[in-house]
Amino acid sequence: MNDETHEIIIQNICGYACKFLKYPKIKIKIMRRVRPVGKNKSYVMGHTSIGGDTITLDIYTARLRKPKKISAILSVLAHEIAHHQKPPYRQWHRGRWIVRQHFPKFYKQVNKNMEKIKKDEMIGKYFK
Repeated sequence: MNDETHEIIIQNICGYACKFLKYPKIKIKIMRRVRPVGKNKSYVMGHTSIGGDTITLDIYTARLRKPKKISAILSVLAHEIAHHQKPPYRQWHRGRWIVRQHFPKFYKQVNKNMEKIKKDEMIGKYFK
């Protein structure tokens, strides 16, 4: 499978998943990387703009730039949609304000999204 067909398949599957999770206006973008990520370096798997309506996903592996499994991409999508469902908030902690982006209720929402995706007959087959 070449890169163009992989990108089209991912666009269609993620578009269906967004509609399925009740966020039909979200647009999926593909993250473009010029060079591979080196050894022992961290990298971003997905990014969302909370106020906007775009989610950017990295659909290729970090070092070898091969296409990722669809189940891994759907997991990242569930995480990014949870940012829209449970948005970050500010909290006073130890004498200063912090932004809570990943918190227990957020991860419960991610798990709920994953359960919904796995139960769906169209896209749940990618997790088997």
